[in-house]
Amino acid sequence: MPELTFDDLSKVLGENRDIRSEINMAVNHYLQNYHPKGWNRIDGAKKFIEQNHYLIEAPIHDLTFGGFIRTTNTDKMICYINSAQPRMYQNFVVFHELYHLVNSLRKIENLHLVEVEIDNRSEERKADYFASLILLDEYKLYSFFSGPENRQETLFTKILLSMNTFKAPYKAIVIRLYELSLITIEDLRDLFDKKINFVEEFRKLGKDTYILESSHVINFKGLESLMDHNSLPEVAQISNKGILEEIQRFFSDIGKEKRL
Repeated sequence: MPELTFDDLSKVLGENRDIRSEINMAVNHYLQNYHPKGWNRIDGAKKFIEQNHYLIEAPIHDLTFGGFIRTTNTDKMICYINSAQPRMYQNFVVFHELYHLVNSLRKIENLHLVEVEIDNRSEERKADYFASLILLDEYKLYSFFSGPENRQETLFTKILLSMNTFKAPYKAIVIRLYELSLITIEDLRDLFDKKINFVEEFRKLGKDTYILESSHVINFKGLESLMDHNSLPEVAQISNKGILEEIQRFFSDIGKEKRL
């Protein structure tokens, strides 16, 4: 999928305005009813998925591929996150998929693939906006960006500091700042397609670059523990092993395609 550019923003911003009330309610509903108490938003979202579905994390070295949701023969789903992605993109994909899981979509495809860039299909746009709103809380972002501690910083530096604080992608932050009237349309035009070496810029600020780096986490424990410790009937064990083998073949096939 082509990278989102400034020329694409008119449509994206218009769609965001149309769904803002609905997605704000979805965020509030999740935080009030489902988010694990005492957990930060990112780790809590993963915990919720682990407790209610099957979270899988493994690296696939295709930087356009963010993750997928796979149905099972139960009411639980498999949620896969590509841990070869920089952590800030992994965070976005986690919340994108969380939207689908919390809303229990009935029309979900048997294998739902998610790319890193913004997808403009209706439900995918809602999932992307959910991820943006929950990662970039309106009041916290406004307070951080406008607070006296950062008032002397340049606009660009404040955006980099926002990335570091909220663990979110650059373009998601810039869009959110514009929606909150914290930057102008001229700022948006100047900033959005800017070519940036984020690692270099973070180092200039003395900031840890870990959110820009891959985690390469390998996590199959949800499925493996289910198969190994739950003493399920033989037919269920066979089904679960089949699902795991299918996913492992899926990863293997992608790796082969990338090497060809």
